[in-house]
Amino acid sequence: MEGCVSNLMVCNLAYSGKLEELKESILADKSLATRTDQDSRTALHWACSAGHTEIVEFLLQLGVPVNDKDDAASKNRHEIAVMLLEGGANPDAKDHYEATAMHRAAAKDT
Repeated sequence: MEGCVSNLMVCNLAYSGKLEELKESILADKSLATRTDQDSRTALHWACSAGHTEIVEFLLQLGVPVNDKDDAASKNRHEIAVMLLEGGANPDAKDHYEATAMHRAAAKDT
């Protein structure tokens, strides 16, 4: 598959923005929505990193956890950050580098 970033197909689909294929896979096996890959990342992590808001929305509607550590905030994706916060994400949570989203935002030049 083009755009492979993960050993899990659902993570690759999320990263590549393939919403319909992702829906089909997850609706066939809902456990795939929260399965972690070789980097301990889920489909939500990859969708956030790639900026695929429609996939983030789909996964949030399924009720996937929003407080798993990652560095998605470092991508400067305001709309996704708002979606995650509205989905219950802890604004004071620290990523695996011990930085909060606010730290990440303050470190950006833009």
